[in-house]
Amino acid sequence: MLNPEYELTQLVTVETFSSPWEAQLARAALEAEGIDAVIADEHFLHLYGALTGTLGGVRLQVRPEDAARAADLLRNRRPFLYVVKEEDGLPALDELEEEPEALVTVGRFYTPWEAHLARTLLESEGIDACVHEERFPGVSLLTGAPTALSRVEVYPEDVERALEILAAVEEPGPEGLTQTDTD
Repeated sequence: MLNPEYELTQLVTVETFSSPWEAQLARAALEAEGIDAVIADEHFLHLYGALTGTLGGVRLQVRPEDAARAADLLRNRRPFLYVVKEEDGLPALDELEEEPEALVTVGRFYTPWEAHLARTLLESEGIDACVHEERFPGVSLLTGAPTALSRVEVYPEDVERALEILAAVEEPGPEGLTQTDTD
């Protein structure tokens, strides 16, 4: 007998995409409007990319009672990318701010969660940081070798302090404990 707390509902596909990132953006747009949505066949694309087109692509699904509203929201959403035209009121070249400085890598991690822990530590110390390559597979499915390490990057003026903070976590304290174990 089914537990009445967990009602199983057949989901309805409201849109199909050729890439997972497009489906993720659409899912986020629906969830911002209070509609729960799931993505079907996203991981199938990673395993069998060439076959996904013949199997229907990446599907965005919602509950049947939300399907009409979800389809309407998706049909009327603003495009993610658009071309800015002269009549859009572009600022004059002398009004544009300088290009921001490139970020500097202060750490590389085998797993995204380790990189996000480092980012969170830096942000708790008042240093803006970001993680790159977090969505790449951590290891090759064929060889098991690391394919991409997740990078943590900060602004150039924060590099020295960020390196000190990350190094303090790795320094062994009394009895071989790390700094975080002794806090």
